[in-house]
Amino acid sequence: MTSHDYRVLLTADIENYGSRGDAQQRTLQSGLITAVDTAADRAGLDRQSWLRQVGGDSLTAVLPAEPGPLVTIPLLLDQFLTGLDLAIALHNSRRADPTWSRMRVRLAVHVGPLFLDGEAGWPGQHAVQPARLRDSAPIRAALDTFRDADLALIISQDVFRDYVSQGPGRPRPSEFLEVAVAEKKQAYQAYLYVPHFDVRDLELAAPSLSPSGNDAASPQPSSTIGSIKNRVKGGDVHIAQRDMNVTYDSKRRGK
Repeated sequence: MTSHDYRVLLTADIENYGSRGDAQQRTLQSGLITAVDTAADRAGLDRQSWLRQVGGDSLTAVLPAEPGPLVTIPLLLDQFLTGLDLAIALHNSRRADPTWSRMRVRLAVHVGPLFLDGEAGWPGQHAVQPARLRDSAPIRAALDTFRDADLALIISQDVFRDYVSQGPGRPRPSEFLEVAVAEKKQAYQAYLYVPHFDVRDLELAAPSLSPSGNDAASPQPSSTIGSIKNRVKGGDVHIAQRDMNVTYDSKRRGK
């Protein structure tokens, strides 16, 4: 059996693609690919070496082994993310196009071992996870809340722990919101970021798995634990559940 390859994965999906007309969908497909390619080129990423899967309103890519995650992930989260946001904004400014419609994108980034020789794609849980994050309730809620945002990012716990939290780089760890994701009987801990907006202003209900899901193994991040909801007022995070009320003072948190 072929061994696993440790790779960076990204996947992007267009919001509300199915509700658009045929001509609009064609324009959106072109807009997404153009935006991703433009952002990759601006960030100095070798997109020609990416392994890609496209699916109408989505693009998933496995990035090459070299130069490796230590170089690739900071580029993705900084220059690539900035370039993608700008490229989407450029698309959205072209209202004179008769087939134009606004493009808003959910982006997920993950890293892990996976097989590259599957008959119908890339087998393994690490190939599935970024799509689950990309389509999850927290990132959808972010775009629903911040209606002026064109782009929302969600990264896996592995990316945050091993690359973002170790710094330096942008976005800073404090700019992410820790969230719990429950999708298709799987549970993940992840981190959410929306360029130009403070995701700590989000109020998210805790996810729940179906009875057949593995609740015992579910991650329990601080942003959504059990039935806890977070509220952010004046920079302080207020957490309440039944008779428990805890406030984290932003003045005592590191920036």
